Amino acid sequence: MDDSRQLRMTISMMSPDSTVKLKLLRDGNSKEVSVKLGELPNDQAQAKSEEGSSEGALEGVTLENLDSTTARELGLPASTTGVVVSDINPLSTLAEAGLRRGDVIQEVNHQPVKNVSQLEEAVRKAGKNPLLLVNREGKTLFIAE
Repeated sequence: MDDSRQLRMTISMMSPDSTVKLKLLRDGNSKEVSVKLGELPNDQAQAKSEEGSSEGALEGVTLENLDSTTARELGLPASTTGVVVSDINPLSTLAEAGLRRGDVIQEVNHQPVKNVSQLEEAVRKAGKNPLLLVNREGKTLFIAE
């Protein structure tokens, strides 16, 4: 039995919220880390959490209201409206779809948004796969999950 299969079997027998120590080997160097185990939701729980929630669609994305100063810093006219992506987890679904730090989200499903509250409400109404109109360095493009 290979080591990775043995590790999966050992971890699967432990309870969620247990802390385990793992030894990592990288570039010939060894490092020990502590990892807290979690539990993946079953299909029904996962489906329920995705319905009518903006959290799934916006997970991993940090947003800020766009002000005139930030707009100018991004090379946009001060009158530009929308919500700026101030940080994004590269593993998030929106990052994988092409959303980047510094993008300005101006519409969700063809509905203009001027602040984070409007964006979150529009994404909640849009459901799992919102269509975003994004302004990137003065050019607009659509991004969908």
